[in-house]
Amino acid sequence: MVRKSVHICPNCGTTALHGQAFCGKCGRQLTACAFCDATNLAGSDHCHNCGKQLTPPIMTGRPVVSVGDIPRADKLAPSVSSRISEHLGRNIDADVFKYLEEHRGEISITRTANDLGVTLEQLVEALSRLQSKGVIQKDAPTFVERMRRCDSCKKTIGADEPFCSYCGAKQMIVAAQEPRASLDPHTMRVALTMLDRIKEAKAHPEEYSIIDEDSTKIAEVALGKEKPYDANELSFRDQLRLLSLVFEYTRDRVSYKGEAFGEYVRWAWETVKTGGDCDCKVVLLATMLCSLAFRRMHLLILPPGKLVDTKGGGERTMQGHVMLEVELSEGAKFVRLNLDPSCPDCDVDEIPETVQPFLQNFYRLPIVC
Repeated sequence: MVRKSVHICPNCGTTALHGQAFCGKCGRQLTACAFCDATNLAGSDHCHNCGKQLTPPIMTGRPVVSVGDIPRADKLAPSVSSRISEHLGRNIDADVFKYLEEHRGEISITRTANDLGVTLEQLVEALSRLQSKGVIQKDAPTFVERMRRCDSCKKTIGADEPFCSYCGAKQMIVAAQEPRASLDPHTMRVALTMLDRIKEAKAHPEEYSIIDEDSTKIAEVALGKEKPYDANELSFRDQLRLLSLVFEYTRDRVSYKGEAFGEYVRWAWETVKTGGDCDCKVVLLATMLCSLAFRRMHLLILPPGKLVDTKGGGERTMQGHVMLEVELSEGAKFVRLNLDPSCPDCDVDEIPETVQPFLQNFYRLPIVC
């Protein structure tokens, strides 16, 4: 059996993520070998794994770092080789549980993955297993990553990243003096209910058939009947067209129902029939995209509270809000797009003006479907 590679920064040994252009810990620029897919420093002439000559990275996007074979130990620096050995030979669930205990159950996804030397996907899977076994509570705030905007390129990144994974700029870490939204128990329950509605939708086959049929009809309009309705098998152009039509359906064809944030998170098929507010519409959009094999998605959640308006100044009391982040693949890079189906004037990758001053108060939670 072929074992999968653990991609890490050759400079500091920190785990590298899919499409990561710069190491989030040491800030060094990364690139992927075109022959064996191993992660290398961008300034290297030859791959440290297979020895092939490296082509200079094209910095118009984020270089792909996909999963391949484990690099041979004799080709790696001793510190890197030992780190891989430790990773493969340990119990990740036990490490995650110990880390949770040490941090009283409240962790940052980015920092935890870096500290434990695992990928974000491995960390989320470990947290899911611990929840399913009843080892950690389902309402514990563990699937959490506070967001911030890069000081240079203004892209949204994890608040604990000292370097931007898009442009590589060093981030200025300043202690927040103004009120910040906290992920309170009510907001966390709303978030976990949304995740459950998306993940468990297929467990209700009769009701789910409504979503599956609507998604298939939209795919026929977007792609015709000759193409596969599976996002993983589509070109970037077809992915974007399919995503756009599903988004427009949830934005325009499904009525908006103003309710208090998280008052009742509907199943996707309930929202189709009765309409819903921001959280219900995001559940519907994510469920439809899951049925079409869009897999790299996150909830973007703004907890309610009194916050400083970074554009207009002063404080504003904000109601809770939810958006969806979807990541598409475009050749050798990945493109993140924000979607807000409850904003009637927003297109794909447009954020409502009402929430733009509060982006650094959003939390980012991965969706497993």
